[in-house]
Amino acid sequence: MKKTDKNILMITSGGIGQRFGASIPKQYLLLDGKPVIEYVIEACRRCQTADGILVVANSAYHNELREKYDVDVTDSGDQLNETKKNGFDYIDTYSSCEKLVVVEAVRPFLEAEVLDKTFELLNDYDAVACARKITDSLGCYGTWVVNREEYYTLNPPEGFRFKLLKQYFKADSLFTESIQQLPDTSKIYLNFDVPYFDKITYQEDFWRAEAMMKLRDKQSFIKNSMQD
Repeated sequence: MKKTDKNILMITSGGIGQRFGASIPKQYLLLDGKPVIEYVIEACRRCQTADGILVVANSAYHNELREKYDVDVTDSGDQLNETKKNGFDYIDTYSSCEKLVVVEAVRPFLEAEVLDKTFELLNDYDAVACARKITDSLGCYGTWVVNREEYYTLNPPEGFRFKLLKQYFKADSLFTESIQQLPDTSKIYLNFDVPYFDKITYQEDFWRAEAMMKLRDKQSFIKNSMQD
């Protein structure tokens, strides 16, 4: 990362896999022959807009990440927002970041095109969040009357005008999505026109991702064979 870099991708990789139940964090488990995080780094490398990539991770993995993937690294925290704060401080110190896109190390189906689109949208907006409409029925304690059309889910990648994010972000916030910390006056774009990049949280998520990855490899092989 250089002081001239203005468009930065930050990968949060501080999770320890407590809910997953493995001996190592799930982002470093092999998925179809490669660590989960490697798929995310590869997608970030394919992003044509980014100037630099930062991985915020446990120090035990710093050397491997630097040597194998040639990315910047800094220490993660005990909680997600502490991890983000460490990353933001590093970016503030070593770059001239204007636009920041944050992704998670446990979403191996991330697509570079969505990252490029997020950077593009930041030309006109203060922040961009990928969102998903709720298709299941919603219940609420005390009443069954819940209009799901009034709700949506937020998921990475998130994009920000970095100066605004730094001004309002607090590591001790209870909000898990950084976009929720921005003032109400912020110009925010909710991007519903993106695929949902499945997150690996539990072991069944990993098994599902492995099946999907093998299917994707098979489809790619068939497509290439037909072209040949």
